[in-house]
Amino acid sequence: MVKWKEERVISENIETVWRLFSDKNVKRLLPKVEEHILLENNDDEAGAKHGQSYYEGTQLQYYVVETMAYEDLPERKHRHIRFVMSQLFQVDYRYTLLKMSETETRFVYEGSQKGLTMTAKAMLLSGSKAKRLETVRAFMDRVESEAGKTE
Repeated sequence: MVKWKEERVISENIETVWRLFSDKNVKRLLPKVEEHILLENNDDEAGAKHGQSYYEGTQLQYYVVETMAYEDLPERKHRHIRFVMSQLFQVDYRYTLLKMSETETRFVYEGSQKGLTMTAKAMLLSGSKAKRLETVRAFMDRVESEAGKTE
């Protein structure tokens, strides 16, 4: 299993940053997403399921993304999503926002990838830790950049 946890302070209001994690803005943070459709429940609650199509290279993949946890409080926002990728990996992403002031938000990005088969476990072991960290930081950079843009 591969895990990560990175944090940074974003110079924007917590509500501004949180809007980026709404389902209507998924393509702003994940530009390779082609389609994101609600399948079950409501967008902003635990148990929501979405069908998501996503380009990996030139191949279009389809996943069912489930919201495992959802919290929208004035001082703390949290969303935990899970999906199975290519029937090989269980992927979990956790996004937590903590209000530091009216103009600063702490962004905590945690995740894990768990191999579901021996082949997948071997693939995770052979992957580059530096490349994974680069991907995580690139996502955090995108969140920070998009938060600074007006909608």
